[in-house]
Order: sequence, then structure tokens, then C-alpha cells
Amino acid sequence: MQFKPRKQHIYNSANVVGKDYIVGDIHGQINRLYEQLLAQDFNFDTDRLFCTGDLISKGDQSIDCLNLLTKKWFFAVMGNHEQLFLLGFQCSSYWDCLRQKGGDWLSQHMQRFDLLIRWKTMIDIMMPLTRTIDVNGKSIGISHASATHNWKTLQSGALSDEDIWQVLWSRPLHQLNSCVAIDEVDIVVHGHSPVEGIIRHHNRYWIDTFTLKQELTIINLNMLQPLQQS
Repeated sequence: MQFKPRKQHIYNSANVVGKDYIVGDIHGQINRLYEQLLAQDFNFDTDRLFCTGDLISKGDQSIDCLNLLTKKWFFAVMGNHEQLFLLGFQCSSYWDCLRQKGGDWLSQHMQRFDLLIRWKTMIDIMMPLTRTIDVNGKSIGISHASATHNWKTLQSGALSDEDIWQVLWSRPLHQLNSCVAIDEVDIVVHGHSPVEGIIRHHNRYWIDTFTLKQELTIINLNMLQPLQQS
């Protein structure tokens, strides 16, 4: 089924009053998220938290995680689980797929179409396919699973169905020989692929540690380093 995100890309200008952090896929683990933010002295008034997507499924606090989209300090890109939720409005089998992946949060509200539409609207508006953040002069991109070879294509170019699938579903860590650097951006951060710790390859980072370690990875974006130019 064809899918086009309502928002392809959002640019976030530099945070001049606080720090910027990024977290991997949250998957309904809002209590764990707040615990780890507090442990890092996250300032909810001045700091910002970006997320690699997949706020929903697996954990039993998916609705609370979706409601993070209303917080002024929280920003996310779309994950494949959010895509499945949106596709469910066209074909209910996609919702069936979500309900098989810790989807009690969805099963309990299937008769509340007002809530389903509210969540759809939040995802459509607040979860673009990609983001670029200015962090002290560095351009840091966020996409859920992977990216096209040139970041500018994701910012403003025409995307094919294959491009969108790659951004939301592919696992380039399975084929490192074909996993290349992303041009026209300093750093790109991904989730989606389960890792035991942060993995860096070229100018790309993978940080989805919860599946394997039962702990979220939260990084100060200023600590990420671009490739050294030769």
C-alpha cells in the first residue's frame, strides 16, 4: 500500500537556552523515560528531547508516550509503528498487526474513533519522516531506520516508495558493507535496529537499546562527533 507522510521534514533551529538530547525508540516505556531523564538532570523548561520514533507498541504506556507530542520539550520523527497505525485507517489489517505487538492500548479503544483520529492528527502533524537539528553549528539528522544517501533528498526532494520504506523499515546494520555515509549532513541518528550499545558507522549512529538491554539510550547531542575530514 502506498504511503506518503503528511510532513516529510522539519528543521529545528539551535537551542540557545538549554541542551538538546536524543533518545532511541521508546515503545510505551514512559516511566523508564522519565526516570532516565531525571537521572540526567534534564531541564524540562530549557532542554529539548528528540526521539527516533516508535513511541507506541510493545509497552503498556503507548498512549502516554503519544501524549508526549503535546509537550513543548519533546520532538520525534515517525517510526514504522506509527506508519502502521496510520495505514490502519485504510486497511484494518495494519491495526491487527499492531495489536499483536503489545497493542492492548489500541484494542481497548477501537470503538473510540474520536481518540483514533486525535492520535492520527498528532502523528501526522508532529512526527515528520525526518528532522534536522542545528547543534552548535553541526547539522544532525534524525530518521527512524535508515536514510537516502543524500540528506537533502529527505529534506526537500521527491521520495519514492522505496525511499520511504528504507527510512522506516530497513536494517542497514545487517549489511555493513553496503551501509554508506550520508552526504550533506554532519551526523544522522537512527533507531529501529536493536543494539546492545551505541553503534557508530561512518557519520551514522544507532541507539535503539531497549529491546536488548531494557534500558533507553539518551545522548546529549553535543557529544556526537562528525567524521573528521581528511
